[in-house]
Amino acid sequence: MNFRRCITALALLTLFAGLAAAQNYGSAGGAMTCDTVAQVTPTIRAEGVTELVGDIVITCQGGNASASGSIPIPQGNIVVSLSAPVTSRLATGGVPLGANGNPSEALLLIDEPNSGIAAPVAGYGPAAPLSLCPSAIGCVEYPTQVTTAAGNYIVATATANPANPLTTPNPGANVFQGNVSGNLVSFQGIPFLPPVTSGIVRVYRITNIRVNANALVGTSLAPITASISTNGQSTLALLTPNVTVAYATNSMTPTVTTGSAGPLCTGQNTLTVATLNFKELIPNAFKTRVAPIGTNTYSSYLGTSAAAYYMQNAPGQLYSSESGFIFPATGVQAGLADFGTRFKATFANLPSGMTVYVSGQNVITPPNYVPGLPGSFYAPEPSYALLLASSAGEAGVFAAASSTGLVALSGAAPMAVWEVVNTNTSAIENFQFTVAIAYSANVPPLTNVTGLTTPAPTGTPSVTLAYAPTSTNAGPSVGANTTSTAIPRFMAGNGVLNGIIQIVPCQTLLLFPYVTSQAGFDTGIAISNTSADPWSTLQTTGYCTLNFYGANAPTTAPQTPVIPPGTEWANTAYSYVPYTGAGTGFAGYIFATCNFQFAHGFAFVSDYGARNLAMGYLALIVTNGTPQTTFRGSGASVQGEALNN
Repeated sequence: MNFRRCITALALLTLFAGLAAAQNYGSAGGAMTCDTVAQVTPTIRAEGVTELVGDIVITCQGGNASASGSIPIPQGNIVVSLSAPVTSRLATGGVPLGANGNPSEALLLIDEPNSGIAAPVAGYGPAAPLSLCPSAIGCVEYPTQVTTAAGNYIVATATANPANPLTTPNPGANVFQGNVSGNLVSFQGIPFLPPVTSGIVRVYRITNIRVNANALVGTSLAPITASISTNGQSTLALLTPNVTVAYATNSMTPTVTTGSAGPLCTGQNTLTVATLNFKELIPNAFKTRVAPIGTNTYSSYLGTSAAAYYMQNAPGQLYSSESGFIFPATGVQAGLADFGTRFKATFANLPSGMTVYVSGQNVITPPNYVPGLPGSFYAPEPSYALLLASSAGEAGVFAAASSTGLVALSGAAPMAVWEVVNTNTSAIENFQFTVAIAYSANVPPLTNVTGLTTPAPTGTPSVTLAYAPTSTNAGPSVGANTTSTAIPRFMAGNGVLNGIIQIVPCQTLLLFPYVTSQAGFDTGIAISNTSADPWSTLQTTGYCTLNFYGANAPTTAPQTPVIPPGTEWANTAYSYVPYTGAGTGFAGYIFATCNFQFAHGFAFVSDYGARNLAMGYLALIVTNGTPQTTFRGSGASVQGEALNN
């Protein structure tokens, strides 16, 4: 139990201290008066469509005694009008409509049942078990006095055949479902039984109200208010009918940290190119499905089987999870979220042949993590998120990927989704995930065919980071586990688009600054593919296109044959532009564009037969403004040679 939960329990204990201390039943006189407060005023996510606001607590005292017997307790309706659309989950399965909207997971609790706080009458008030009124329009209940060692007390009982006196009174229903319509939640047919006795209070707690906070985007800290009114056969005198139940603000900054290697050239290898960052702007923006109760990796899922739903059902507790007050109401598992906070990364503009890998868990290793040791993830409360299996989708049932290492994504626009399964509610967290790529160039059969080129990549690979799942349907909808009705869910467009890497063709640009085949001279040209070396450099195979500039330059750039790693190609300028007399032959320079890295060139200029004059030089390795990265077999990246390196 964390600090905030302890504070809540102390507040409830104080609330009922007078109830436990009362000695005698008697009228306090006058009308019952009530005060309204928001137990807490949480800061919620403006990106969210199903955000839980703080509980509304109505505390009443005084009033006149109702006689025990067959006269029903006067009933009334409590209506809550929110400043944002209500998105609490609706009931399904043929549940009859209420008089004002659809039955939902929003609940009203009377006298803090199941809280365990001491009460003067055993089994009643805060000591009573949770008891659901099965009707959306309320339940008839009857007043009675129960004789205890401390005296007589008015309590509400629900019995089909009331008798006076009641020999075996049963606690009345203390859980009522709210009906949702637009911005309104109404609780109908609520028994308004005055507590009467001085020091005794009657408490009406309203919980599980969710709102579309995204409607307030654009305000840095937007208040969400609730106006409470009553109507019907009986009403409550509310001293404070208006309360602020939450503040909405942007809650996350998604960013991409890219490597420093620069553009990546085509080839085949796996390289870490980026880190995806999902950083909180407010505490507890990232939540587990339910409050973690166990010691293993998936402990936030231990409380969600049918037998354990009731682990999160004490009124007033702050569970700091996506779920609220969990209770099996009519037609809906009230309060239970479908999953914890999810993050998604959607990739786009991937070149043909590229495979994207992501880490199966956040890459910041918990401080006390010991592989294989149960409980090592939870001391002290580390942040932990797992990649969902690809079949789960962004709104699917939780299914962890089989590997927590790098996992390959599939498809032309692959998506990765991670779910928070443990979190530190008191810290600003930054969930980080690794992105790696393997890229195989789409190279056609390499033959010495004029015009044959290696297709250049299209676009810049990018990634959009956002909460998941996203939905354009912001209103309440019947159903569960779909993109329009999942809890939690977020508005589309809440993410940030970032480039992850620039892909350029693998190539080397060689400049032969003087080449001639004129007037009895010729130039020998040699190009070596040195990607075969003792350091396990990534080997690439390709050919070179020779671009002649100068006198009598060929109109079509010739290509060399394929030059495999560890081999070389050689030819002469005369073979391309022969000298046949005055004004013929070539004189100028050549750019050799080789579609592989680590090409090196040598030129040898001489008269025919190299009898009188000869000289040689190394070709210059130049750059066209896009330095390229290639890889050693160890995974280390290195730059290809260039004049500016």
